[in-house]
Amino acid sequence: MTKTILIAAASAVALASCVSVDEEKSGGGGYGSLSFDPRNPQVVVVGNGTQTCPGKKTYIVVDQEPIYFFRPGNAQAFPIIWHLKTPGYSFVQDNNIGNPTPLGNSPAGEISGCRAGGNTMQCTNNAQRSGAWKYTLKITDNTTACGSPPELDPTIGND
Repeated sequence: MTKTILIAAASAVALASCVSVDEEKSGGGGYGSLSFDPRNPQVVVVGNGTQTCPGKKTYIVVDQEPIYFFRPGNAQAFPIIWHLKTPGYSFVQDNNIGNPTPLGNSPAGEISGCRAGGNTMQCTNNAQRSGAWKYTLKITDNTTACGSPPELDPTIGND
């Protein structure tokens, strides 16, 4: 029993020291440059080959899946802005993207007003109703010769 308590205490001290090392490296944030903000998801294009990508595919990756929001009682509409971080790629220009598709019994139109171009895509979360919605990311290859990645259909959820 004493041996188990000592091992548990040593493990707790080791874990605590790891957190403090991370915080020291990142200036107190705990995780370096990672900051998962559902209102500002980060998007990257990754490949499974070399820089020149001959015969290799590229893929869209979002830092959060699903993007999830907990609505306070007096919720107000707010923008969700996706930020594309991979040089040589951009969101396909479209100022009138269709509303994300409701899943299950989720109400239509809760996420609306979507538009994209350059390094950002933006939609409005009306934050009035619970549910889940599929949205589509379309990204084009501007300069890398790796080819445009296939569309990605991740999810947005409100509690």
